[in-house]
Amino acid sequence: MNSYVAWGIFGIISGFLAAFADVPLVMPNQSENIKLDGVCPWWADATSKRFKVSFLLSFLGQPGGYIVMWLLADMISKKNTTLACILKIVTLLGCYTGLMSHVVFCLKPLLYQKLCRKMSDDENNEVIKAIDPIFNPPMYLAGVMLWLGIAVTVIAAILTGALPVPKWCAFLNPIGSLIVLMPLKKCGVRIIGALGFGFVLLSVLLIIAGA
Repeated sequence: MNSYVAWGIFGIISGFLAAFADVPLVMPNQSENIKLDGVCPWWADATSKRFKVSFLLSFLGQPGGYIVMWLLADMISKKNTTLACILKIVTLLGCYTGLMSHVVFCLKPLLYQKLCRKMSDDENNEVIKAIDPIFNPPMYLAGVMLWLGIAVTVIAAILTGALPVPKWCAFLNPIGSLIVLMPLKKCGVRIIGALGFGFVLLSVLLIIAGA
């Protein structure tokens, strides 16, 4: 087993941790998306433990995904330094904005729970919504980098031959995870986080490329 395969296996484990980190952020017994701004009334009745567990899973899971991306860039650099540089920049921007975003996703419900005991709902909502203008720019940057940035760069590397894997491997990226998970969600199945599962697919890609 070489180092690429070993890190790929580590990335699969990390990716699933990151994927399951999104589950506690969705209303119990529901399958709607994570709310990106404003407040969710169900936060007041939820146990604070679910948000703490969510952060812990994300904190443990995200680094493995970024290591996998960096190693993919390292492999791509042997044939295309431009794509490799782009992927490294995407990884760098994604790693700090990604974890920052998840921190806020977990912090807002915990803050909401504390404030709802001391002030009216309207005042509480105003306080929580005041976070959004500060939080939204890095959150949107994380979305662009970790979804489009990674997918486009990896697909380009595969189609141009910079990453020596079969062409069907272009499916192994965060966009590919949406293709797998969204039909399940439409059928009412409670799904794990699509981005975390995208990390899993990238890890499979690294194993295939490094084998």
